[in-house]
Amino acid sequence: MNAADYTLQAVKGIKEVFNNAMSDMLTQFMENRVIDFYVTGEADEIFTSTEGLAGIEDLGDEETPPSLSLEDGYSATFSPDRKGGAIVIPEGVYAVDQGDSTVKVDNFLREQRDQLLKATQNKMLVSAFYMLNNAHNSAAVTLAPDSVELCGTHTWATGGTFNNSATAALDADAVDDLEKYAGDFYDPTDTDRPYPHDFDIIVVKKGSDNANMAKKLFAFGISPIAVADINIYVGSKTVVETPYLTTANTNYWFARDSKFRNPLILGINRAPALREPIKESNEAIRSNCTAFWKRGIRNIPHSIYGSDGTT
Repeated sequence: MNAADYTLQAVKGIKEVFNNAMSDMLTQFMENRVIDFYVTGEADEIFTSTEGLAGIEDLGDEETPPSLSLEDGYSATFSPDRKGGAIVIPEGVYAVDQGDSTVKVDNFLREQRDQLLKATQNKMLVSAFYMLNNAHNSAAVTLAPDSVELCGTHTWATGGTFNNSATAALDADAVDDLEKYAGDFYDPTDTDRPYPHDFDIIVVKKGSDNANMAKKLFAFGISPIAVADINIYVGSKTVVETPYLTTANTNYWFARDSKFRNPLILGINRAPALREPIKESNEAIRSNCTAFWKRGIRNIPHSIYGSDGTT
């Protein structure tokens, strides 16, 4: 077997390992508590949000219950973007350097595979967390269906507004305000009917002051040493630390009510995978890695609360 044929077979060997590793990574992504990762066969997806169930009334003993109707909200359409990179093995690497004990084709390919796997994972997560990093940006590419940033003053399609943004740094007072906000929420279809929220997930920048504060506020199994140290929020929230909130947004923190459908999505139309290796006209051997995915805010984000932590 000549050097080119050997290299083609070697690339095919890492292709399967890469694709299996990426499949495992996507499974892990789907288990996160922040953004809804899912696989879809639909190219352009249209989401129509619902804003409550109208029509429940008091009834007499023999009165027929009225038909209930879901109140439709805004529609949003998401289309996939193409992403990709490639492993390229120049002719000199497989035809000349293979015989050099310091440069081996197999080692070269393994290193390329591992680096591509990390880069692809990073690209997908950066793409997903763009929605949080631009949560307070009215010029963001990803706006809510009412054309407002993720955390801002939103208008229900059925009328009425709410503001899910704040500026307070994460501390006990800020959590008090969050709980008050959650308890004062009302159904958009009936402003006299409570629509209570329970923000059970807290998202913070990994290693930040917010992350340390979140552990102090919500850590489970830590016993107070005095009456004044009792924390009423102990164990009431799940803290998610992520490195994908940028350094510039270290003070950002978010809360999410997981009983509602997650408005933040990343839909994978074609998972990142290495394609069949090909020999190019310059004798280099190339294996492309391509993927298609879409991201966006599919629903009015009433189940998300976010602060930029500036005060």
